[in-house]
Amino acid sequence: MKFIYLIALFLPVTFAAEYLVGVGKDETTGKKGKGFDPSVIHPVPGDVISFEFRSGAHSVVQSTFENPCIGNGGFNSGVKTVSDDLDVDAAGLPTVKLLINDTQPIWFFDEAGGLCYKGAVLAVNPTSTQTAAAFVENASKASAAPPASSGPPGAVSGSATSSLPSASSSPAANSATILHISSFGVAIGLLLGFA
Repeated sequence: MKFIYLIALFLPVTFAAEYLVGVGKDETTGKKGKGFDPSVIHPVPGDVISFEFRSGAHSVVQSTFENPCIGNGGFNSGVKTVSDDLDVDAAGLPTVKLLINDTQPIWFFDEAGGLCYKGAVLAVNPTSTQTAAAFVENASKASAAPPASSGPPGAVSGSATSSLPSASSSPAANSATILHISSFGVAIGLLLGFA
């Protein structure tokens, strides 16, 4: 048993980053508002995006670069409603997490807020040809009316690389996995992995 722990000490350790993205938080003011804070992130495989929902009714819905304000049938967090009485960064806000599996671009908008056309969008791993600025510009050309629901809450597209469902940059590609785990579960998993 001690031999296993000794071997574990010499194994390479990789650390994943966690990107906290405020949904319904204005990234220019840091206050409650439209959009995502931050609105552009560059995670790598193994990193986690934690969507934290602020006051009002908000959702995170996967779209495409060309049609930022229309769900593509991929990831949909469902509507999360938070009391307007809470501070913008209050503890215990509703959170949904995604595990990133590759560096392909993924595009999201806040469908429940109905403000996609005003820039309530998130660019994950934009490229030099599909930039975050062009994504916001595409959104500004969209209709002000919110689109019909793009799928049931929690619906995802693509095939999973684990037992969890996945969101993807396209229906055939795998980019993220939904995580609903607790720190207790991680600790148990780590203990079992080394036992």
